[in-house]
Amino acid sequence: MSRAIEWILLGSGSCLAILAGVRRYRPARCGPWLLLAAAVAALATGDVFFALRDHGVADAFYLAMYVLVAGALLRFTSGGSVIGDRARLIDLVAFACASLLVLWVFVFGGMSELGGISAADVIGSILLVGVAVRLTLATGRNIAAMLLLLGAVGMLAGDIVYPLAPGTASETGYRVLYIAWGLAALHPSMTRLTMPETPRPAAWRGHWAALLVLSVATPPLVLMIEALTGTVEDGVPIAVAAAITLTLMITRLADAVTLNSRALARERGLRGASADLVAAADLPAVDEAVRSAVAILLPAQTVERVVFATDDRQMALAALPPAPAGRRTRSWWADESPSDEGTLICPLWLEPLAVARPSGGALVLTGRRDALAAARDALEVLAGQAALALDRISLVEAVGRRDSDLYLRAVIRNTAELMLVLDEDQRVRYASPGLHDLLGDDDLSPLSTFADLVDSDDRGQIRRAFATGGDGTIFCALRRTDQSRVLVEATYRDLREDRLVQGFVVTMRSVTEGQTAVEHLPHRDQVEDLPAWVNRRSAQHKFRY
Repeated sequence: MSRAIEWILLGSGSCLAILAGVRRYRPARCGPWLLLAAAVAALATGDVFFALRDHGVADAFYLAMYVLVAGALLRFTSGGSVIGDRARLIDLVAFACASLLVLWVFVFGGMSELGGISAADVIGSILLVGVAVRLTLATGRNIAAMLLLLGAVGMLAGDIVYPLAPGTASETGYRVLYIAWGLAALHPSMTRLTMPETPRPAAWRGHWAALLVLSVATPPLVLMIEALTGTVEDGVPIAVAAAITLTLMITRLADAVTLNSRALARERGLRGASADLVAAADLPAVDEAVRSAVAILLPAQTVERVVFATDDRQMALAALPPAPAGRRTRSWWADESPSDEGTLICPLWLEPLAVARPSGGALVLTGRRDALAAARDALEVLAGQAALALDRISLVEAVGRRDSDLYLRAVIRNTAELMLVLDEDQRVRYASPGLHDLLGDDDLSPLSTFADLVDSDDRGQIRRAFATGGDGTIFCALRRTDQSRVLVEATYRDLREDRLVQGFVVTMRSVTEGQTAVEHLPHRDQVEDLPAWVNRRSAQHKFRY
């Protein structure tokens, strides 16, 4: 009875430690750890019944323990977690199981037990050790993985040592298992074992498929050989090996079908997105096409927020982190915490056309980290296609503006109308020939602004007028190349939102020599509307006598 109490305390303590670790660190996927806790509970229950001399019930719980542990370790290797090539791991485990069966039956003389050692227990423990070793190698120096490996080694040692020398000392391996697996869940590195990563499926290899087929066919062949040569003495090990290899093969096929289905869905989504992005003529159309593609590429209810920022200013307003230092990357996580939710940032970078749209931007998605990690490659491709569409639109608009300027030059080449086309920063994009003749300058500097053309006293009102935006009329004095001044009435229109113009259009007319500027003002009593040069001239004329 005292030994039964001991196993109850060890099992319950280990289960509570695993549950406490899951509650404290909140890993991205809790399923593997919960299965591990259930396996520990089944093992403790089996040990209790074994201590109470009820070996039949104990064996049933031991078998359930192996199934739960195998499920936990398989879940650790699924969902794009630390082991990138889960298919190869399954093939190797299946081959190891078949090899152990052959060794047990034909090397150890066809006995289901050797010196009291159970073949099924040893085969199951060796497979658990193999998977734990692979998990440890994949994670590097991960303390939680090392503790899981230590617990699996303790189980193997207990399955070998206890049947040979039953006693309290020979049960130390099982005690190590309980303590090590409980400590594994309490260490912060336990979150690394279930953190989603982008899956990297390996290319098809025929010899790996042949190895899996051979592993699945081995248990029936062993059974047939024993049946033909005499009585079947190793039915239990053969049945256990057959169940393990068949389960692994079904898992392997299910993974292949799942990957193929996801690849087809991504292909359809990207193909449709490419067609929509090619037909998009403006930013709203690109935004709609990107959001529709995201809805196809990711399962429903997995994405909470989609932000399509077309420039770095929008990213700054959304408080998004910049790219990691060093070389540019196609995507990165905004937060590296091991929570089940994350934010993936796919920049809208396309190096060959960076000159056409150098303002950056990104496709930002917030949702379940495992779903985003699984579709990360497709989302990076979508971001690249969106960047290409934005660059194309920018280039088309630039060509349209150039053609519009050329058309405007050809139409008003022989007119005396004074006209300017200004960029948003008031730089002169186009000046009519009449303005060149008025200023006596045949070739304006490409870096000239409208403020550079007017008298220094009038630049303040020019800046104020264009800063407020909208349409309006101002009076100002233009300075000629011979330093003389001419008074003009300038009417400007704010066409920055126009897709082709994207700037200000200014038309001017010169005030004649025989008239004063006051006669052309809408409100003659508003002296501040006059240019500073005219105000000084009027004051000089008034007090001349």
